[in-house]
Amino acid sequence: MPRRDDFLVGAGVRGIAGDPLRVPVLRRYSPLFAVFLLSGLLTRAGFAGAARPDEADPVQPEPTAAPIPHSVATLLATDIPADAPQSRSWPALINARLQALVPIQRHTAAATERSLRLRVEAALSGVDGRVAVEIRDLERGEVLLARDADRALNPASNQKLITAIAAVELLGADYRFETKVLREGDALILRGEGDPDLHVRDLHRLAARVASEIELGGIRRLIIDDSVFDGRTLGPGFRSDGPGESYIAPSGALALDYGTVEITTSPGAYLRPAQIHLEPSGAAIELIADTRTEAGSLEVTTRPGADGRTIVEVVGAIPGGHAPISVRRRVADPGLVAGHNFAELLAAHSGGEPLPVARGRASADAALIATHQSATLITVSSSALRYSNNFTAEQILRTLAWRATGEPGTWAAGVELLDRFAARVSPTRADAQRFVNGSGLSHDGRLSPSFLVDVLSLAQRPGSPANALLASFAKAGGEGTLHGRTPHAGARVLAKTGTYAGASSLSGIVRASSDGRNLGFSVLVNGGELDRSRAAQDQVVAALLRL
Repeated sequence: MPRRDDFLVGAGVRGIAGDPLRVPVLRRYSPLFAVFLLSGLLTRAGFAGAARPDEADPVQPEPTAAPIPHSVATLLATDIPADAPQSRSWPALINARLQALVPIQRHTAAATERSLRLRVEAALSGVDGRVAVEIRDLERGEVLLARDADRALNPASNQKLITAIAAVELLGADYRFETKVLREGDALILRGEGDPDLHVRDLHRLAARVASEIELGGIRRLIIDDSVFDGRTLGPGFRSDGPGESYIAPSGALALDYGTVEITTSPGAYLRPAQIHLEPSGAAIELIADTRTEAGSLEVTTRPGADGRTIVEVVGAIPGGHAPISVRRRVADPGLVAGHNFAELLAAHSGGEPLPVARGRASADAALIATHQSATLITVSSSALRYSNNFTAEQILRTLAWRATGEPGTWAAGVELLDRFAARVSPTRADAQRFVNGSGLSHDGRLSPSFLVDVLSLAQRPGSPANALLASFAKAGGEGTLHGRTPHAGARVLAKTGTYAGASSLSGIVRASSDGRNLGFSVLVNGGELDRSRAAQDQVVAALLRL
């Protein structure tokens, strides 16, 4: 079975990303270094991005959202104000931003620093797979070291770097996803626009606003409108079989909790059934349980049921006195789950029964009642970049496709847009890259280290959206997938990991210690022993930290 350590859904453990940096007096630093410095200082002060992807980003603070999950019952008494909507003419804007991108310039350094070359060679000597590496001084555009740097290999989750950077450059760092409630006759319409970070708390915000704006007694039905994406929910490379692993969650324009359900099983009385809690719950999720409280183990799966329902099956045993066991699994129809949860919230305000839920599409005559806006794209992207959340990356890619074409967002249109982005940023290398989806969960995707560093170079441009996105990268030893890797480096290392089906990757930016240079790097390994590949990548980073 392929390794999938790096394809996570959910939260990590809050931790310290690194110590504040010591800044020599009277030395000038680049704007990119300021990001490293600010990241370290905020982490030290306790303002680092929280362990859960729905909390505020340290550089662009958002209104703090409570941790997920939250049940409908917990939230009913909370009064949460709604956000203001926004609208733009997107296809022309995205095309203009594409045309404004300037190709990255690079050249080979006159001589590779001998100490760097020796250390990198030593680091890679024990790797038995295919290896490709590039290290570049981002400020000067000098390639300090290259080893098969134009060789395109499976990047695994390093694909998320391309998706996220393309998104902030084309949609803007301040882009916010919207979820709207409209009214048409006796129907309310819940319209999703691809928010990767929508939770029950946010639907409560909408329900409270709707109840304050209209008389719910005149409403007879609830329509879910997820038509800004096409009907396909599993992307290229995503399997439909298996127990319903959360890292293969379905994408949809309207989705709660990353397209997943959390199943928590607690022991009951001895030899009696276990207690099971679902979050989110609702009429779109059906529980089938055959459990008992005694020594044993549990098997937890999800599968599609009739009419789009998600069937949750929990079978087995849990010992008495055991701590609750929580497992996250994908849902069958994310829009239907969101719709039924919203119907329950509305019912709590009206005092009646939940409205019947059906899928449809808002007409041009539908009246806007309320809008929920997500955190900025910079903040939302942290779940993909720090925690390697596949769902977030796919939502972002399909949103790009929708905004760029004005048609329902498809993976094909998203990949085509990434091709156009690559051709603008790295015209001499673009044709060798192969994009399959937004997350990198695929056997067929191919990227080269030289191309990855080209895209990372966009972060060197002062004031660029890519520069702002660095605040959402994982930091060495901090939250997310870099938690246990080169922990002493802290905010001097901002990077993205990747692990899937024999592929191991690490790409990012290191601030050198001697002169504050910002070094872009990418180390891709396909095949071989995973632990050796990761150790070699960490040793390459350690060599850069010593410069």
